[in-house]
Amino acid sequence: MPVLDLMSGFIAELRSAGLPVSLTENLDAMEAVKEIPIEDRDAFKYALGATLVKSNAHWRAFETIFEVYFSLRGPEYDITDATSDADAEMWREQQEQRQGDGKGQSGGSMDSLTPEEIAQMLMSALMNGDQAMMRALARQAVQRFAGMEPGRPVGGTYYLYRTLRNLDLDNMLEKLMKANKDLAEEELTPLEERLERDEFETRIEQFKQEVEAEIRRRLVADRGAEAMAKTLRKPCQKTSTSCTRAETRCRT
Repeated sequence: MPVLDLMSGFIAELRSAGLPVSLTENLDAMEAVKEIPIEDRDAFKYALGATLVKSNAHWRAFETIFEVYFSLRGPEYDITDATSDADAEMWREQQEQRQGDGKGQSGGSMDSLTPEEIAQMLMSALMNGDQAMMRALARQAVQRFAGMEPGRPVGGTYYLYRTLRNLDLDNMLEKLMKANKDLAEEELTPLEERLERDEFETRIEQFKQEVEAEIRRRLVADRGAEAMAKTLRKPCQKTSTSCTRAETRCRT
């Protein structure tokens, strides 16, 4: 029953966003998810997408609404949550590696990091493409910098701005390029430099998406899926009869 309730709200929100979901497609989606374990989120997501999304222009809206209604749940996403044990352990391992011989400071947790240390660790994670560390740092950055409060009627965009502002991502790309150039044994060709820049831009964008996802999960945990979904709705311009909310860029 909880899944059916979520599906009902999910379908209604897709229609509110402008996706033309018919009764037949609704039933097809219900049948599809019977064969997919809900814990396999990717399979579950794409099974719903295959039955409900007709146009690539609608995919962004579908994906955002899916992340709200089928958000990861648990006490670790409470707004007042502290750093998880897994994040703290990852931080201790990073400290030991930075000490070189593993005999340095290994106690404490990510909560004890200064903003400068967080920025340095983020730069290292982006340089190495370390997605696990990027996820851990996204959690820590949201916890430290977003200023989220239970029940506060503030949109996710505001929390995203506050978090990213404290990480100085605007200057991160040039820092990564300089560090990569310093590490290179030979001078990079213009093509190699362009490819490196594109790769770092992609990693920075992935990190931003991790921060967005973390904020979204915490807001869903605090407000509930339906209340959170309402904040995503963006009215169309009255002058355009062909405009649909699904074609706007849904962001929290």
